[in-house]
Amino acid sequence: MTANWNELLGEHLLQHDESNQFLTKQLNGKTVALYFSAHWCPPCRNFTPKLAEIYKKIQSELHDKLDVVFISYDQDQNSFDEYFKDMPWKALPFSDRACSKALGEKFEVSGIPCLVVLTPAGDVLTVDGVEEVNSASDEALRLWSQGKRLFWTRPPNEGEHVWEGVSCTLCHMYPIAGVRYGCTHRDCEINLCNDCICKYTHQHSIVEYLIPGKQYSFEQIFASVPHLLGPTNDERIETKTLWENAPKTIGIYFSADGCSPDRDITSTLAQYYLEAQASEHPFQLVFVSRDKDEESFNKYRAQMVWPVVPFNTEGALIEYFQYPGIPSLVIIKADGTIMTRRGRNYVLSKGSEALKVWAQGEKLPSLSATEFEWSNVNCDGCNMYPLIGIRYYCSTCGNYDLCSVCEKKGHEHPLELIPQPADD
Repeated sequence: MTANWNELLGEHLLQHDESNQFLTKQLNGKTVALYFSAHWCPPCRNFTPKLAEIYKKIQSELHDKLDVVFISYDQDQNSFDEYFKDMPWKALPFSDRACSKALGEKFEVSGIPCLVVLTPAGDVLTVDGVEEVNSASDEALRLWSQGKRLFWTRPPNEGEHVWEGVSCTLCHMYPIAGVRYGCTHRDCEINLCNDCICKYTHQHSIVEYLIPGKQYSFEQIFASVPHLLGPTNDERIETKTLWENAPKTIGIYFSADGCSPDRDITSTLAQYYLEAQASEHPFQLVFVSRDKDEESFNKYRAQMVWPVVPFNTEGALIEYFQYPGIPSLVIIKADGTIMTRRGRNYVLSKGSEALKVWAQGEKLPSLSATEFEWSNVNCDGCNMYPLIGIRYYCSTCGNYDLCSVCEKKGHEHPLELIPQPADD
């Protein structure tokens, strides 16, 4: 049975390189990939050139078997025109907003870019088109034209962790169930399941990823780090020195040179760290970089007065701690429990005393509502950033927050009091 694409997309589509409209019925008998995207979306602008290059590569081979139709989430006609001119496929006219909305609802598109691939019969082949293209490039499109999807899945065995959003580079299990291995080098996107680890050779070290939320010893947490660096030179320090003297806690400082607030906090933290080191309760701390390049990393680590995880070896740590925002100071105990993910807030409030208390394995009293800092949130009334103290949110306006002072001035819609999150 062949789908009637006119019923789904209307009678006419736009053709990227022709002034005349394209008759939708010409798609009959083809596999059709609906590309939900928008010019205002940075991930879309990154993915579109990649998809365009692949499409051009296979167009002559698959032109009668597969096509792509752009479904715009742009905000105006000019943005649509600017974006579509570089696309080598078809598009639903921007003016047909009702159809665009209906398609998004029909296929439950919750984020863009999104590629929903439909068989010639109109059945959904995969909603993971973007991920499949990122995983296997033009091979994904060839499989679609044959009515096959790239990814496969299996139910997890009892006790197995499921790595949502992660596919095996070799066998394309998606998501990976069970043990996950990968390369932490930033230029590599290598992920392997337990069955494929012995079949794959790679130029960089392959490490086992730790399961987020599971407790591990210090040695297990830092197993993917081959060594540490001294802050201002190329001295290599054995990673085990972090726990050799049986510290009760270790602080992991995630930060980057590109953010000026990070640099200010680093300077403050360094002052308090040195004060704690000179006391009877020295504190163990290590830096994990979120810098974009090694030059920035080396420049920034020169400001550190504690050991540093080498560039391109931090990926497994960042994954385990679930991509902490920056700057973040995570405090972990010797048994692997996370004492707090909000160490930065405590240090700014309590100074070196916070580090001394943690060094003894003790937990600080929770910050009061007026002391609490909301990382990456600003007050839309007075522009305080980050917002400190009680936080109110307007769901009508969306992404609209007010501090307690601005809340008292009134707002046109009801405001919701946001509860202070737990430390861990």
